[in-house]
Amino acid sequence: MTFRKQMRTSESGKMEIQVIRDHLDIVKLQEKMNDIVFDYLDTSNNYPKAMRELNPLYTQVTTFYKNYVDERAGEIPSANTYWHLFIDCCAKLCYFLAASTYYSSNALQKTPEKVEQLLTVAAFSLPSIEQEENEQLLLAIFTLYSEVVEDEEKTTSLRNVVLEQKGAVKQCLQQFKLFVDNEITV
Repeated sequence: MTFRKQMRTSESGKMEIQVIRDHLDIVKLQEKMNDIVFDYLDTSNNYPKAMRELNPLYTQVTTFYKNYVDERAGEIPSANTYWHLFIDCCAKLCYFLAASTYYSSNALQKTPEKVEQLLTVAAFSLPSIEQEENEQLLLAIFTLYSEVVEDEEKTTSLRNVVLEQKGAVKQCLQQFKLFVDNEITV
Protein backbone atom coordinates (compact mmCIF):
# COMPACT_ATOMS: atom_id res chain seq x y z
CA MET A 1 0.00 0.00 0.00
CA THR A 2 1.37 3.39 -0.89
CA PHE A 3 1.75 6.14 1.66
CA ARG A 4 -0.66 8.38 -0.15
CA LYS A 5 -3.28 7.66 -2.77
CA GLN A 6 -3.55 10.37 -5.39
CA MET A 7 -6.66 12.46 -5.58
CA ARG A 8 -8.87 11.30 -8.38
CA THR A 9 -11.48 13.20 -10.26
CA SER A 10 -14.99 11.86 -9.86
CA GLU A 11 -17.48 11.58 -12.69
CA SER A 12 -18.78 15.07 -11.96
CA GLY A 13 -15.29 16.51 -12.43
CA LYS A 14 -14.86 17.41 -8.77
CA MET A 15 -11.87 16.30 -6.76
CA GLU A 16 -12.39 13.40 -4.40
CA ILE A 17 -11.21 13.40 -0.81
CA GLN A 18 -7.70 12.01 -0.36
CA VAL A 19 -6.92 8.74 1.36
CA ILE A 20 -3.70 8.97 3.36
CA ARG A 21 -2.26 5.87 5.02
CA ASP A 22 -5.54 3.99 4.64
CA HIS A 23 -7.55 6.83 6.17
CA LEU A 24 -9.90 9.22 4.43
CA ASP A 25 -8.98 12.87 5.03
CA ILE A 26 -11.72 13.70 7.53
CA VAL A 27 -10.80 17.39 7.72
CA LYS A 28 -11.27 17.84 3.96
CA LEU A 29 -14.44 15.77 4.00
CA GLN A 30 -15.88 17.87 6.83
CA GLU A 31 -14.88 21.12 5.09
CA LYS A 32 -16.42 20.04 1.79
CA MET A 33 -19.62 18.90 3.48
CA ASN A 34 -19.86 22.10 5.54
CA ASP A 35 -19.35 24.22 2.40
CA ILE A 36 -22.14 22.38 0.58
CA VAL A 37 -24.51 22.60 3.55
CA PHE A 38 -23.80 26.31 4.01
CA ASP A 39 -23.99 27.19 0.30
CA TYR A 40 -27.00 25.13 -0.72
CA LEU A 41 -29.00 24.21 2.39
CA ASP A 42 -28.49 26.95 5.00
CA THR A 43 -28.37 30.03 2.79
CA SER A 44 -30.07 29.30 -0.52
CA ASN A 45 -32.36 26.28 -0.06
CA ASN A 46 -31.02 24.90 -3.33
CA TYR A 47 -31.84 21.31 -2.39
CA PRO A 48 -31.28 19.72 -5.82
CA LYS A 49 -27.79 21.27 -6.02
CA ALA A 50 -27.00 20.14 -2.46
CA MET A 51 -28.16 16.62 -3.32
CA ARG A 52 -25.96 16.54 -6.46
CA GLU A 53 -22.94 17.82 -4.50
CA LEU A 54 -23.42 15.52 -1.50
CA ASN A 55 -23.98 12.35 -3.54
CA PRO A 56 -20.33 11.93 -4.65
CA LEU A 57 -19.13 12.46 -1.06
CA TYR A 58 -21.64 9.88 0.15
CA THR A 59 -20.52 7.40 -2.51
CA GLN A 60 -16.87 7.93 -1.68
CA VAL A 61 -17.39 7.58 2.08
CA THR A 62 -19.51 4.43 1.86
CA THR A 63 -17.17 2.82 -0.67
CA PHE A 64 -14.12 3.75 1.40
CA TYR A 65 -15.61 2.27 4.59
CA LYS A 66 -16.78 -0.92 2.91
CA ASN A 67 -13.35 -1.47 1.35
CA TYR A 68 -11.57 -0.62 4.60
CA VAL A 69 -13.58 -3.13 6.63
CA ASP A 70 -13.51 -5.79 3.90
CA GLU A 71 -9.71 -5.55 3.68
CA ARG A 72 -9.64 -6.38 7.40
CA ALA A 73 -11.88 -9.45 7.13
CA GLY A 74 -14.95 -7.56 8.35
CA GLU A 75 -13.35 -6.29 11.55
CA ILE A 76 -14.81 -3.00 12.77
CA PRO A 77 -12.16 -0.34 13.47
CA SER A 78 -11.35 0.59 17.05
CA ALA A 79 -13.25 3.49 18.59
CA ASN A 80 -10.34 5.94 18.50
CA THR A 81 -10.50 9.67 17.74
CA TYR A 82 -10.19 9.24 13.97
CA TRP A 83 -13.07 6.78 13.74
CA HIS A 84 -15.18 8.86 16.10
CA LEU A 85 -14.76 11.85 13.78
CA PHE A 86 -15.31 9.64 10.73
CA ILE A 87 -18.61 8.15 11.92
CA ASP A 88 -19.81 11.54 13.17
CA CYS A 89 -19.15 12.98 9.71
CA CYS A 90 -20.84 9.99 8.02
CA ALA A 91 -23.98 10.34 10.12
CA LYS A 92 -24.23 14.04 9.30
CA LEU A 93 -23.57 13.39 5.62
CA CYS A 94 -26.39 10.81 5.54
CA TYR A 95 -28.74 13.27 7.25
CA PHE A 96 -27.92 16.16 4.92
CA LEU A 97 -28.25 13.93 1.87
CA ALA A 98 -31.61 12.65 3.14
CA ALA A 99 -32.83 16.19 3.84
CA SER A 100 -31.70 17.53 0.47
CA THR A 101 -33.32 14.56 -1.28
CA TYR A 102 -36.53 14.96 0.70
CA TYR A 103 -36.85 18.65 -0.05
CA SER A 104 -36.09 18.05 -3.73
CA SER A 105 -39.62 16.76 -4.15
CA ASN A 106 -39.06 15.13 -7.53
CA ALA A 107 -36.22 13.03 -6.12
CA LEU A 108 -38.31 12.02 -3.10
CA GLN A 109 -41.09 10.68 -5.26
CA LYS A 110 -38.58 8.33 -6.87
CA THR A 111 -36.75 7.30 -3.69
CA PRO A 112 -38.82 7.57 -0.46
CA GLU A 113 -37.28 4.34 0.87
CA LYS A 114 -33.79 5.74 0.25
CA VAL A 115 -34.56 8.83 2.35
CA GLU A 116 -35.92 6.61 5.13
CA GLN A 117 -32.78 4.42 4.99
CA LEU A 118 -30.47 7.44 5.08
CA LEU A 119 -32.27 8.88 8.09
CA THR A 120 -32.22 5.52 9.86
CA VAL A 121 -28.47 5.07 9.35
CA ALA A 122 -27.87 8.70 10.32
CA ALA A 123 -29.67 8.09 13.62
CA PHE A 124 -27.89 4.79 14.31
CA SER A 125 -24.48 6.13 13.30
CA LEU A 126 -24.49 9.42 15.19
CA PRO A 127 -22.04 9.11 18.09
CA SER A 128 -22.03 11.01 21.37
CA ILE A 129 -25.72 11.76 21.30
CA GLU A 130 -25.49 13.28 24.77
CA GLN A 131 -23.47 16.21 23.39
CA GLU A 132 -25.68 19.22 22.67
CA GLU A 133 -24.85 19.53 18.95
CA ASN A 134 -25.49 15.85 18.25
CA GLU A 135 -28.53 15.78 20.50
CA GLN A 136 -30.05 18.60 18.43
CA LEU A 137 -29.15 16.84 15.18
CA LEU A 138 -30.73 13.62 16.46
CA LEU A 139 -33.95 15.53 17.17
CA ALA A 140 -33.84 16.92 13.62
CA ILE A 141 -33.32 13.40 12.26
CA PHE A 142 -36.31 12.06 14.20
CA THR A 143 -38.47 15.02 13.12
CA LEU A 144 -37.67 14.53 9.44
CA TYR A 145 -38.01 10.75 9.78
CA SER A 146 -41.49 11.20 11.26
CA GLU A 147 -42.42 13.48 8.36
CA VAL A 148 -41.09 11.00 5.78
CA VAL A 149 -42.58 7.77 7.14
CA GLU A 150 -45.77 9.35 8.51
CA ASP A 151 -45.90 6.64 11.19
CA GLU A 152 -45.46 7.82 14.78
CA GLU A 153 -45.13 4.26 16.12
CA LYS A 154 -42.26 3.55 13.72
CA THR A 155 -40.58 6.85 14.68
CA THR A 156 -40.95 6.09 18.40
CA SER A 157 -39.50 2.62 17.87
CA LEU A 158 -36.46 4.04 16.03
CA ARG A 159 -36.00 6.70 18.71
CA ASN A 160 -36.08 4.13 21.52
CA VAL A 161 -33.56 1.80 19.88
CA VAL A 162 -31.19 4.65 19.03
CA LEU A 163 -31.38 6.12 22.54
CA GLU A 164 -30.73 2.68 24.02
CA GLN A 165 -27.54 2.46 21.92
CA LYS A 166 -26.46 5.80 23.51
CA GLY A 167 -24.26 6.76 20.57
CA ALA A 168 -21.44 4.36 21.47
CA VAL A 169 -18.83 4.77 18.71
CA LYS A 170 -18.20 1.04 18.23
CA GLN A 171 -21.93 0.38 17.83
CA CYS A 172 -22.24 3.34 15.45
CA LEU A 173 -19.41 1.93 13.32
CA GLN A 174 -21.10 -1.49 13.36
CA GLN A 175 -24.45 0.00 12.30
CA PHE A 176 -22.76 1.89 9.49
CA LYS A 177 -21.03 -1.31 8.36
CA LEU A 178 -24.38 -3.13 8.20
CA PHE A 179 -25.86 -0.29 6.17
CA VAL A 180 -22.88 -0.07 3.80
CA ASP A 181 -22.86 -3.84 3.28
CA ASN A 182 -26.50 -3.65 2.14
CA GLU A 183 -25.96 -0.43 0.20
CA ILE A 184 -22.94 -1.54 -1.81
CA THR A 185 -22.84 -4.94 -3.39
CA VAL A 186 -19.39 -5.44 -4.85
